[in-house]
Amino acid sequence: MNKKQVKTAEKALTDWLINEYGQEPLKMECTHDFEMDGLTYYVFKFQKEKRGGAFVGVCGGFKDDSPEHCGHIFGTFDDLYTEDTALDMGRKMAAFIRDFQQRSESNFEEMFKANLDFISRTEIETDIVERQFVRTNTRFYLTVGTVDIPTGRVVAADPLCYLSGNHIIAPVLEREIPPGSYPAEVALFRNPEVGIRMCTARLKISDNKAVRYELAKPVPETAAFKARDGVMTGFPVDAGMMCFCDEKTAGDFALFIESWHRKNPGKNHYDDYFAAIFAESYNRQPQFQREGGDLIEWANPETNGRMVMIASGLGDGFYQCYWGIDKDGGVCELIVPMVNPDIFEN
Repeated sequence: MNKKQVKTAEKALTDWLINEYGQEPLKMECTHDFEMDGLTYYVFKFQKEKRGGAFVGVCGGFKDDSPEHCGHIFGTFDDLYTEDTALDMGRKMAAFIRDFQQRSESNFEEMFKANLDFISRTEIETDIVERQFVRTNTRFYLTVGTVDIPTGRVVAADPLCYLSGNHIIAPVLEREIPPGSYPAEVALFRNPEVGIRMCTARLKISDNKAVRYELAKPVPETAAFKARDGVMTGFPVDAGMMCFCDEKTAGDFALFIESWHRKNPGKNHYDDYFAAIFAESYNRQPQFQREGGDLIEWANPETNGRMVMIASGLGDGFYQCYWGIDKDGGVCELIVPMVNPDIFEN
């Protein structure tokens, strides 16, 4: 047995059992190893408590002498360990978790493509949005913070990549709203395939209910892309983050980032500034976001103008904005759909 691999496998299995069952095994030892498809696996015997039987777990596979395994880990507090059956049980567990992960990866790729089609659409039904802003065992929504819109002109953009620097792509939406301060919400869901994900970001302009959605067009000169037949709606994301802010706030943000880099040469404004703010958000509400943080309200230290930043669903892409229209024809909200949880839950 490779002692370094055994040590790594033991820790990985221990962490896996804690994550799955909320309990650390009392005692664990490696009893067997075997080869499967050119990879090495280790079988473990562990106990839940001092009195009672022992159980079987497996971790692998390791390629040659590599200290890294491929994440094939499985064990339960149900399968009792016996010397006669432990090795065979370990082989069956390894085959099961390997096949399960392969199916999961294939399923995720299909779901990712389906969601890419979803965010590429230029229309959205109200019932899709309504099903997201509910509270169930898997779905939730909450207020992220307040967005100040002093000019009435709204910007939706990637704040970390395209709101400052030499490549600003911050479409100002053509339709204006009354100047003021508005709450920003986000719908989210939890799923074994993708964990916690932000689904739809929403800027609430009134308490009225949206009965339909209209694609939000940008002011032509601020559009992300221009073509002979017009301009493209939506905005690109390359840093896994989107934001709602005012046109003036966007300009002030760019000036702040420029000033911050002058004072902090060689540093990164996410790693060395925003990461700590997102971490604080996670520490306050770990049940609603991934480790490291997915959402913040940020006030510019120099102007106090507030904006919200929200993780963009499944990461980078091109996202559309829609105005929510109430029964009287007024604008009641602005949304950015990023993930359709129906795709993953169905």
